[in-house]
Amino acid sequence: MIEKFSDLELKDAQTAEDVDSLLKEKLGISLDEMRQSLSTAVLSSASDLAETMFNIAPLGDYSKLLEDQPSMVAFIKEEAHKAEHWKLVSASISPVKQSLIVFTFNNQSIDDGDVMKGYAYVSFQGKIKHAFAQCE
Repeated sequence: MIEKFSDLELKDAQTAEDVDSLLKEKLGISLDEMRQSLSTAVLSSASDLAETMFNIAPLGDYSKLLEDQPSMVAFIKEEAHKAEHWKLVSASISPVKQSLIVFTFNNQSIDDGDVMKGYAYVSFQGKIKHAFAQCE
């Protein structure tokens, strides 16, 4: 529904609501749809994600540090995957395929909110082509 990335006019957006409104208008997709795709992806890869982490401070609470795999997987499956925890941090053109927009999210439920990142690849027609998360 757009021909190039600049057609989104995201530079004019000041808030997440502004971005969401532009996405709905220009692509027919919402941030919530992307967040839900990330939620689904995280649920299916919770064990793999937990294996990449030494520990998790649930919701930033370091006094409740989780250090064993079963408790980290449980937290990811029960809380961290939820759509409400994904905060949009950027949007850019995919360096691999110029017809895809990469929306990058931080998951706010783990540690200080910058350990787990989510990526939603969206076509210029507003279709989510791929969504996944990884820990950095």
